[in-house]
Amino acid sequence: MKPIEDFFNSIVSLPSLPKVVQDVMRMLNSDDVDIHMLASTIEQDAVIAAKVLKMANSSFYGVTRAVKNIDDAVAILGLAKIRSLVVACGVTGVIANVLGLDLKRFWCHSLVAASISREIAKQLGKDAEVSYLAGLLHNIGDLLIHLVFPVTSAEVDALCADVSAEARQAVEREVIGLDHCQIGEELAIRWSFPQEIARALRYYATPMDKSACEISPVVYAAVHIAQGLERGNAAGSIADSLDADIMSRLNVSGEEWLVSIERYRSFLAEANAMI
Repeated sequence: MKPIEDFFNSIVSLPSLPKVVQDVMRMLNSDDVDIHMLASTIEQDAVIAAKVLKMANSSFYGVTRAVKNIDDAVAILGLAKIRSLVVACGVTGVIANVLGLDLKRFWCHSLVAASISREIAKQLGKDAEVSYLAGLLHNIGDLLIHLVFPVTSAEVDALCADVSAEARQAVEREVIGLDHCQIGEELAIRWSFPQEIARALRYYATPMDKSACEISPVVYAAVHIAQGLERGNAAGSIADSLDADIMSRLNVSGEEWLVSIERYRSFLAEANAMI
């Protein structure tokens, strides 16, 4: 049996997406979506519906009037953003407690990375909502590692404080035999996410790999910037520490990064308000 299969078999209760999230994803994969049926499906889960409305009304979306119900949210935000919202609300609530992991901090980081991924993708003309979901889920493998190896994962955390995602991969492979990118890719496959999201999770830490997809460098940059903002670093310091080869692939100038990174700082408070 492969190590990845051994790992997933060792999870006593593998997290599963809420039924509403699964239903919404299936509906939005269809070419003919009944908007009212979609809203009705979301409303079947009161917790997720409430979170969707809270996030839809956040300043990030810049709506000009209050979103009072799910029908309004669908009409105002559009199907792609609704999918992202429903998935974000469902995923962030799928696991209630993980030993040794601050889930609020974990999901705040993930939401910041997701929002930055979306903005970078929009700037580059790439799929913004796929980028958002890849950014949101980039570290989901680490959450599962904490579930399976609570003691060992604490050791990995101590060894990997303030290191790059690629450096963390190397430590995880040495200590555990797998890394969070491999695990994240496998979970995305098991959750039936689009292949591009699975590939982005697998290669976001190594976006120059020949197997990486076009979203991988977007997520890499977003995660790096999110980590810098969370540490309180200046925009110039964050921009200077971005890998030059990866930034060249994204074709964004240093001046543009400075302006954008400073604007992304507002996502910190936004993410905290959402959790």
